[in-house]
Amino acid sequence: MDLVFAEEKYSKSGQLEKVVELISGGSQIAVTNENKVHYLNLLAQYRLASQVRDEVEHFLKGLNELVPENLLAIFDENELELLMCGTGDINVQDFKAHAVIVGGSWHFREKVMKWFWAVVSSFTRRSWPVCCSSPPAPLTPPRGIQHPLPLFPDHCCPHTQHLAHCTHVLCLPTYDSYEELHKMLKLAISEGSEGFGML
Repeated sequence: MDLVFAEEKYSKSGQLEKVVELISGGSQIAVTNENKVHYLNLLAQYRLASQVRDEVEHFLKGLNELVPENLLAIFDENELELLMCGTGDINVQDFKAHAVIVGGSWHFREKVMKWFWAVVSSFTRRSWPVCCSSPPAPLTPPRGIQHPLPLFPDHCCPHTQHLAHCTHVLCLPTYDSYEELHKMLKLAISEGSEGFGML
């Protein structure tokens, strides 16, 4: 098959949708032994940058909600990993200090939240992904960046009640007892997101 300085885009059904030229007039320029490195560089640039530009921009927008762009530049890759993934140590009191309860009835704020903290305090390190997106908790970010964990009663939650692991927002149903909350939170950890939303 003869290659040219262009990338063909096909639909899911296999129909040719368009031809993207890697350089001006690329669909008419054959790839030869002499220009193959240039072709591969252009193809890599297209597939790894140009083709996914929209996705990368959306990713950066989400990342900048967690870490403002002007602060992101001060982190090296190790500090960024620490910021995003946290440390291996879980401190429930620190977790509680950074939580912000948004909305909710007196029952939710005074009863359900006390039960929630009691249940969370009883968890082992392996149980933490439901609240943290990963086993370590990102509660002690480097260089003093504070990232609160909004806790919503499920009827006030800003999005759907499904584990999406994008940002740290927990939607917690208003349960009637400690036992029910404990059972359902354990179920959410082991089976998925039934009854809880992590956005």
